[in-house]
Amino acid sequence: MSSATALAVPAGISRRIERLAKDAGRTPAQMLKFVIRDGLEYTEYAVREANAGLAELDAAKRIPLSQVRRRAESRRRSGAAGR
Repeated sequence: MSSATALAVPAGISRRIERLAKDAGRTPAQMLKFVIRDGLEYTEYAVREANAGLAELDAAKRIPLSQVRRRAESRRRSGAAGR
């Protein structure tokens, strides 16, 4: 099922989509479908994660700052080792 929706796109964004479409060998309309889909998927993910974090705070599931620092240091070390 497909439905058409009119969408006013600022000129700067329109130029970016046209350039991206040209680089990808697609039409601007085809490219816009990818841009909307991918942007929507990321936005859904970001909202879901933010809400989960807020729910944890509301439930008073907090961790001590010392534990946050240990986790951050551990990730920093493991990231540096993988380079």
